[in-house]
Amino acid sequence: MIRRLMLLAMIIGGIHFTCSSQKINPEKSKIEFRVANLGANKVKGNFSGMKGNVKFDPKNISAASFDVCIDATTFNTRMKKRDQVVKGEKYLDVANYPEICFKSTGVSRNGMSYKLTGILTMHGESKEVEVIFNYSRQIFTGKLQINRLDFKVGPRSGVLVGKVIDITITCVIE
Repeated sequence: MIRRLMLLAMIIGGIHFTCSSQKINPEKSKIEFRVANLGANKVKGNFSGMKGNVKFDPKNISAASFDVCIDATTFNTRMKKRDQVVKGEKYLDVANYPEICFKSTGVSRNGMSYKLTGILTMHGESKEVEVIFNYSRQIFTGKLQINRLDFKVGPRSGVLVGKVIDITITCVIE
C-alpha cells in the first residue's frame, strides 16, 4: 500500500512539473543577433534580461506555451555610442518600448527539432514569427530571421543597417 502511495505521489509530482510553468534563468539566457552594417560587415550583439513563463513537455507539445520578454535596454554591441543610438527613438526607442516580447500560438514537431509559432512585439508593432528550436537538458536554442522594417525599427534604407536580422535564442529553464 505504501509503495502504491509513493508511486502515485511521484506520478502526480511529475505531472505537476510537466504541466506547470518553468522558471527562466535570466543569467544564463540570452538573445544574440547579427545584422549587416554598410553592406559589408556584420554587427554582432546581444540582449539579456529574459523573463517570462515557459510550459514545455516534449511528450505533450500540444500543451506547450511560451510567454517571454527581454529587456530592450540591455541592447549591447560593445560599442557604447552605437548602442546609445540604437536605443534611441530612431531605432528601438527603449524609453517608450522597454521590452521585446514573444507569445506563442503553437508548437509542432519539425523533424528532430520543434517549430514555435507566435507573436513577436517590438517597437509597438506585433507580427507573427516562427522559431525553429531544439530542446535538451533544460536548454532551448532557437533561430529566426526578422525584417526590422516590419517593426518600424530604423530608417527605411538598408544601406547603413541591413533590413534582415539573424537572431539566436538561448533560454535556460530551471
